[in-house]
Amino acid sequence: MHQRPVADIIRHEALRAAPAETVLDVARRMAGRKDSCILVCDGDELAGIFTERDLLVRVVAAGRDPAATRIDEVMTPDPDSVDSRTSVADAIRRMDECGYRHLPVVDAGRIVGALSFRELPLVEKAHMQPELDARHALAERMW
Repeated sequence: MHQRPVADIIRHEALRAAPAETVLDVARRMAGRKDSCILVCDGDELAGIFTERDLLVRVVAAGRDPAATRIDEVMTPDPDSVDSRTSVADAIRRMDECGYRHLPVVDAGRIVGALSFRELPLVEKAHMQPELDARHALAERMW
């Protein structure tokens, strides 16, 4: 199968937030665009990522006030990333191995976008499913 780069599948510019923004403001922007993650940037540099899961676990379940909580207090700092030349297959492997649902795409320090596992092309995921199943089976046997 042709190994197309992730640059071919990024559909839109990733949402961005400044570290001092509140969770409430960020969550409203995410909801407004129906995005499940936002990249937290210090200037032009990627400082962290905040996802729907972070909102659920680190804010709501923790009893924090979204209007009083800064995004940099509850984001995942210094997230893993890939560059835009990374193949879709390699991005899927990385997301599967590390349990990521979202993966920033950064070229030479410049933020290009973000991948969401649920938005990855079905044809690539279907092609890789046997490999992913084999990896999971091996991991289960090792435990």
